[in-house]
Amino acid sequence: MEFWEIQEKLLSLLPVWNYQIAKPFKQLLDEGVSLDMYYCIKTLEWCGGASSMTQLAGLTKMPKQQMTKMADRLVEQGFVTRYDDPDDRRIVMIQLTDKAKEYIDYFLEHDASCFRPLLEQMTARDLEDFGNALGQLIEVFCRLPNCCNGMDKGPTSGDARSY
Repeated sequence: MEFWEIQEKLLSLLPVWNYQIAKPFKQLLDEGVSLDMYYCIKTLEWCGGASSMTQLAGLTKMPKQQMTKMADRLVEQGFVTRYDDPDDRRIVMIQLTDKAKEYIDYFLEHDASCFRPLLEQMTARDLEDFGNALGQLIEVFCRLPNCCNGMDKGPTSGDARSY
């Protein structure tokens, strides 16, 4: 497939993705938890629970100054702790707390139902195709050199929770 065809598909998908997935999801986040905060928590989870501030800034495409402010908000909410790298004190690490893990688990169990209206419209075959396509997207992104460096493959089918 040519680049322009892929770009066209991406541009066609963005509005539907926004209205059907991103917007309903964003409305469910707890007060004080922004979408960027949620993304940072999930990125840290994919990095094994801890990362240097520099690595996290790179993965989230956020300037270091903005990442520092984000980390401050995450610390204030109790989602991460900061510590110096024991091998190089110039490196600031952040690590997920149990509160962050509990938040993600609770959110997945109770609040991810915002996707239910969309998913309930799909046939069994469409659900299977949609799930496989999402898994394929995660795999492709994780093979990119500067996209998911240090990340696991993300959630696997064994981690998926059924409705």
